[in-house]
Amino acid sequence: MRFYKTGLSLLAAVVLSACSSNTAQIPAKIEVAHGPTHITGGNAKGADDITVTTPYFAFALSQGELVDLAMMEDGVFGKDLIKSVDFVPGEGKVTLEKIEIVTQTADELVIELTRSWNGHRLLSRYQVNKDYPGIKLTTKVLDPVTDTLFAGYRLERNQPINQDVPSYNDMTRMVHSHWTSGQLQNNLSTLYETDDLRRSYSGKDNEFTAWLSAGSLGRLHSDTQLYTTASPQAELGLFDLKPVSGNFENYLSVMRQRWSRGERVYLNAGPMLKDARQNSGKIYAYTPKGRITADFARAAALGHSFVSFGPEVYPITTNFGGEATPYNKTEVEFRSDIGLAKAEVWLDGKQVAGWKINGAKWFRTGVPVPPKRTWMQWVVEDKQGNRAYSNPIWIK
Repeated sequence: MRFYKTGLSLLAAVVLSACSSNTAQIPAKIEVAHGPTHITGGNAKGADDITVTTPYFAFALSQGELVDLAMMEDGVFGKDLIKSVDFVPGEGKVTLEKIEIVTQTADELVIELTRSWNGHRLLSRYQVNKDYPGIKLTTKVLDPVTDTLFAGYRLERNQPINQDVPSYNDMTRMVHSHWTSGQLQNNLSTLYETDDLRRSYSGKDNEFTAWLSAGSLGRLHSDTQLYTTASPQAELGLFDLKPVSGNFENYLSVMRQRWSRGERVYLNAGPMLKDARQNSGKIYAYTPKGRITADFARAAALGHSFVSFGPEVYPITTNFGGEATPYNKTEVEFRSDIGLAKAEVWLDGKQVAGWKINGAKWFRTGVPVPPKRTWMQWVVEDKQGNRAYSNPIWIK
């Protein structure tokens, strides 16, 4: 009898130990470990490598480069998703000189590294907060650079981008119920889905920032009742991280110039970006799956959204950020509780049509898609002069 009691006690101890070990993979705080990473399939295998674990994700650094990242899925961390996330200053090798943990608490972690590149010093930082599933990336070029650099952060994945994700391009019916309003909490500048933020920089622009989303893009403000409480893990993504500020009309003018060059970047909104009345707008993003943290972020990055200072504009045929075929008709629906005043359609930077609306709270219209053009955009204004702006519809 004693043998069986001992055996049961031993079995219980093993089970409890296993459960405890499994639970320990997802801490309630930020944890740091040195040596080979625990991330499945990870590349950080050196004795001096660093693995950081948060309640949402884990990542590993090797020689200062972020080489592994796994997100929390169904209570455990999944497999390694990346080959590399790093700042690329241009041609030539980057050499690590020093790596240091400058801040480490239960809620915050800052890792700083000094590197050299072609005779220039680079100071890079990884900043993590326990409550945000992502990493703020910052690199400063400490020595003056006279040449124009093709530089920035770049993400290399271990697996291709999921091609099975629906594009939500063609809208077969009115989808008003699937649009969710909110404001992204991170100071994201340019919204678009990309793995490569490199571009030409002059020597005076010596600081580069990015947000590596390993989940949602932070908490959301919303004044609408969400129709689900589920918030599964968002996809891995890389975003330009600079405050969006200034006058919205000036910002819109610059964005239209970029659209005309074929750049698939999309409108953003935030407290620091004001209209003529010093009001800030909101993003309305298409979230048909109801996963606010995941779908909202992805929709905003793909342009399936509009920015509003009051009224609302919804696609009926081709979604904003989608592609329209010439000679087909693109239709939209405008809404406003205080009444609509006018609407416009813009084509490659010029207004080409307009409608006067005598206070109706609901108005639907459409135009044929012209050939040999790049983009079209819908704009609507309510009776108080507040406006809403769609993201571009691209013309095939």
